[in-house]
Amino acid sequence: MARNTGKSRVLIIADPEGRRQVALGRGFMLAERLGRKAHVVGFCHESLAALEGANKALAAKARKSVIRLRKESLKAQIEAHDTSGIKVTNEVVWSKRIHEWVEDECKQQPPEVIVKTGHRTETFMYTPTDWHLIRDCATPTLIVAEKKWRKTRPVMAAVDLTTRSRSKQQLNKEVIKAASQYAQAMDCPLYLLHAIHISPVLSELDMIDEYSHEKEIRAKLARRVEKMCSDLDIPNDNVLLKRGPADKVIVTESARLKAQLLVVGTIGRRGARAKLLGNTAEKVLMLARTDLLVIKP
Repeated sequence: MARNTGKSRVLIIADPEGRRQVALGRGFMLAERLGRKAHVVGFCHESLAALEGANKALAAKARKSVIRLRKESLKAQIEAHDTSGIKVTNEVVWSKRIHEWVEDECKQQPPEVIVKTGHRTETFMYTPTDWHLIRDCATPTLIVAEKKWRKTRPVMAAVDLTTRSRSKQQLNKEVIKAASQYAQAMDCPLYLLHAIHISPVLSELDMIDEYSHEKEIRAKLARRVEKMCSDLDIPNDNVLLKRGPADKVIVTESARLKAQLLVVGTIGRRGARAKLLGNTAEKVLMLARTDLLVIKP
């Protein structure tokens, strides 16, 4: 099929065969509500090393057969959904390194958002595709859970209102912009959350009074919060200032509000530093049981 170009499309990574097609359903719904096209990519790969060494022609034939079967399967999976309100294209890619293909694709034809079903486990030796996309892909990535969207469930954006970094301030704006867009598209409330971080070391050494420090931060943010509420046309109660580590605060508040979508920004650490420290987005991905939209600078 002809392929979509530009940021007017939602790029959906189809779930493997034999699994529930969560990403397809959520991706199609999102594309319709945002007024975008949908491009579905199915991946397949089989080890043909034994055949390639003995008979390259047979190996090539086997590969074509596997791709053909995957195309037929993907077509049936798409047809099982109501896509009457959107334009859908699809393709099948022979690759076992999904994130590398997606990153190259986004450099050539950047979509508005990537949609993929979440895989919430990691060991030191294995990093799932989700984490690679969060760390390395510049395109906003929506990691979806199996829960369905509901109008009564809010969208919650995690922001850092006290940062002095210009890049993080810009990232805040992008996070709020995306969260507002999705809340409007899904016809649901929007909440903003800021975690008030107080160093436990300084607190334990009695070098800071955490309650006074928290009160001081709230007072400093009061005017900014009021302006944000006015700009976004949301109640003041929809801006939450909670004390604690960002990842724990985000997970706790999203569960309390039963948020159906979390929007977070990440600078994307890489290599050993990412393994040892992790990003807030990655910690949230492990703990939260809701959709997570990750925005990068």
